[in-house]
Amino acid sequence: ALCVGVGPSLIRLAAPGFRFRFHPEFRLRSLLRRRRMAAAAGTARQAGAAPRVGLLYDQRMLAHAPAGKKEKETPERLRAIWRKLAAEGVTSRCVGMRAKVAKEKYIASVHARKHVDLIRKISSKDSSDLKKTAKKFDSVYFSKGSSESAFLAAGSVIEVAEKVAAGELSSAIALVRPPGHHAEHSKPMGFCLFNNVAIAANYLLNERPDLGINKILIVDWDVHHGNGTQNMFYSDPRVLFFSVHRYDYGRFYPYEADASHVFIGDETGRGYNINVPWEHAKCGDADYVAAWDHVLLPVAEAFDPDIILLSAGFDAARGDHMGDCCITPNGYALLLTKLLGFAKGRIVMALEGGYNPESIANSVCACAKVLLGDKFTLNSPEMQPFESTWRVIQMV
Repeated sequence: ALCVGVGPSLIRLAAPGFRFRFHPEFRLRSLLRRRRMAAAAGTARQAGAAPRVGLLYDQRMLAHAPAGKKEKETPERLRAIWRKLAAEGVTSRCVGMRAKVAKEKYIASVHARKHVDLIRKISSKDSSDLKKTAKKFDSVYFSKGSSESAFLAAGSVIEVAEKVAAGELSSAIALVRPPGHHAEHSKPMGFCLFNNVAIAANYLLNERPDLGINKILIVDWDVHHGNGTQNMFYSDPRVLFFSVHRYDYGRFYPYEADASHVFIGDETGRGYNINVPWEHAKCGDADYVAAWDHVLLPVAEAFDPDIILLSAGFDAARGDHMGDCCITPNGYALLLTKLLGFAKGRIVMALEGGYNPESIANSVCACAKVLLGDKFTLNSPEMQPFESTWRVIQMV
């Protein structure tokens, strides 16, 4: 059951069968606050205060490329997104940014030194050694461009997060690869070499106290559980980690029990880790909106973050067969819109998964337009969440 403002935690486990309901006064305050913020944002747009949205894209991150055709995480993912954004006129409306290589000390703040050394040196190996090394890990590949791409991806998320936190940008999108949310403290995993979002969060909290970022909400809507990010902040009450993902009772990647709803954090971080684990495929707009309205938004209201880092995977998008879910571009736009009422709209989107080029391109474009202040119309054919969605929400 979900509890707000109980002791030091935002959530806690209740006795079996207990059903918590948010107090009507709390729901009303939350609704009124979000309406006021939305009205203020609308007034600002009408007054000509156009959002400054950062858009980071760097072709050097295309150099991380698989040798064969069986891999799903390919450079074409970024190319497809960039083509769509350019065709829709989005690129010209954003503040263009180029990637920066992350300093090793920032990466080592969340990763073991041995892990950092491995990724730094990996591209110096010949092709046979690259394959041999990759086989030691779960679902990763290495190429001659992997080292530079990984350091650029981590540095890119640091760069955009810093500028949003400093107020130089209202929000930002980091089109990075390789992705990061599966990468653990001591090993790469699931296409991920460094945990880009975790590195950026740690940087804001510990390296730049002058920016005033004391509480970070990390929202991970990738179809896979953000295991690496969860583990890195599991005992840290400064970070509220929220992951909504397919779980399928442990039968969906990464096949680990800690993707379950019962894993809520430890020690002082107990209650600051929230998993919404779907039981099956085909979840779509209505299911995710229900999770937002009944879990994420009330908890975000209580947590009151200073910035939101969004692990923006799009493999739950309609048409992506790896995730086999049904979120539409407008669905993603609505989910993002609902987050704009928090942290003064300071949102950093860092690309994670998403393996259908058309689906990921359309979804990123829809989100970019939301950050730019464009209006959209939600037009989804599904009207009601699955019955299992309500069951999962009740368990959280």
